[in-house]
Amino acid sequence: MDMSLSHRSQTYWQTQKAKAEFSQLLRDSQKKGDQIITCHNEPVAVLISKKRYDQLTRQENSLLEFFQKAPLPDLNIDIKRSKDLPRSVAI
Repeated sequence: MDMSLSHRSQTYWQTQKAKAEFSQLLRDSQKKGDQIITCHNEPVAVLISKKRYDQLTRQENSLLEFFQKAPLPDLNIDIKRSKDLPRSVAI
């Protein structure tokens, strides 16, 4: 694959070219999007910006946290786990 081949804000870099032009690779990941590094014409790694990494690894709130933070002042919800034993089920 040619180093300059772009597809949907992704650019493919041959390993040697990525190594030789690492600073440009970093800049492109921030400005142009994901940068795919190939070895023997096979994609082996992807360099993404820190912003994109943060978006992909963002922790979502649990359902409990959602209800605790929800602006529902008139709603009194008791969110405690029941200590009852589970019901028996015939199999």
